[in-house]
Amino acid sequence: MTRVSGMTERRIAATLAAALALFVGCTPSASAKYDAAEKAVRAALSDDQDVEFSDLYESTPDLHRTSQTPNDKRTFICGYATYKKQDGKPVRVRFIYAAHSDDPSLADYGPLNLEKPELNYGIRDENSGGRYATAFEFSGWNRVCADAQHPKTFSGVAPKGDG
Repeated sequence: MTRVSGMTERRIAATLAAALALFVGCTPSASAKYDAAEKAVRAALSDDQDVEFSDLYESTPDLHRTSQTPNDKRTFICGYATYKKQDGKPVRVRFIYAAHSDDPSLADYGPLNLEKPELNYGIRDENSGGRYATAFEFSGWNRVCADAQHPKTFSGVAPKGDG
């Protein structure tokens, strides 16, 4: 068996420590964004709920000309949360969490936008062929979370007499 000298052991230890520092320095920020999003959703739904998360992804849409904020790039965590209502029926909702934003307009609303499935009234989206989107889709999901892998959704119900 080959014995490693003390000097070599220190170099190996120093290299491993540097690699670990680089690895740890990069991953917590990404992980912290997802953890913060999940924590905000759990708090909004109630702490006693058993919430499962799925399809979480990061979105950095270019919101140029939609805000007076000088920083047009913002980071959002988009995804789905499933929980059970008091009657035991599962509910799946979408959420948008502003993980990083310099937009002062968010100060009035907070970083979390959580879908309310019962609010399914449709808003006609003329830019998308006149399809109906819920307020959540129209004002947030389709603007912030839609990308090449996640197409826009239109689950709004048309108003009576318009449909």
